Amino acid sequence: MKISLFGFCLLSCLMLFAGSAALAQKQGLFIEKKMPNDEGLNPYNYDNKIFVAGKTYVYNYFIIKGPDTLKYAISPQAGGEKNWKYVAKMQKDSNTVAYLGIKTLGKIGPIMMDKPDYDQTEIFLYHYNPNLKPLDTELTGVVENQANVWLHPFRFHALEILQLSPFPYVKLPFKQGQTFYWSLDLGKKWPEFKAFNWKGNLKLNCTYVEQGKETLELPFGKVEVIKVKSVAVTAKGNSSLIAYFSEAYGFVKLVYRNLDGSIIVMSLNQIR
Repeated sequence: MKISLFGFCLLSCLMLFAGSAALAQKQGLFIEKKMPNDEGLNPYNYDNKIFVAGKTYVYNYFIIKGPDTLKYAISPQAGGEKNWKYVAKMQKDSNTVAYLGIKTLGKIGPIMMDKPDYDQTEIFLYHYNPNLKPLDTELTGVVENQANVWLHPFRFHALEILQLSPFPYVKLPFKQGQTFYWSLDLGKKWPEFKAFNWKGNLKLNCTYVEQGKETLELPFGKVEVIKVKSVAVTAKGNSSLIAYFSEAYGFVKLVYRNLDGSIIVMSLNQIR
């Protein structure tokens, strides 16, 4: 089916006016219908307001393990491998991951090329050095529409443990006390996962509660946010996430308490 850019925009508007009728529920999430096009555009980006092509969100972060406040550094190895290690929070050499970034792919990306039924907006997750040079990149997805926003976390290197914590998730419109659920079957521990050990099948059962609205002071100004508290219950213990969500900028602050006892905090620093 061929559709012009004008037709693409018109169909986008019609789908937005259709509201919840244009959405389908999948494992608790609302997913918008796939937009047909011959322009090479990602077919789930048409209603995005936050995760749009040409915009990158850059986050500061730190990791608390015991008495230490840390970042991490990535060192390239022979054969294309990359090793990492914890470093002091104030370290700023060229291998230190000083910032994290999220950037939306405007075109159909590698995931959808491999899996045509993939129903998310594709995004790059960057691990930046102090000069905002990417030291490593993840490719994953986000769901954004008028009913909910749900984001895959960073999961490389020192952030691998976030796979076992609640994923960032908010239901819209905001309702104080609104409670919702999401679960993830992780199954048996895969060999490449180093952050945490478990035996048998592991499942995350996540409960989210919208607490209220607050105002956060970010480097570029004050931002009104929705505060969402969540807990992931597993057979190996519980983890939690406090997420602060802006309808203009997405998840502007994330405070994770992880199964390994660590705390990871990310806060939006700039928009490029």
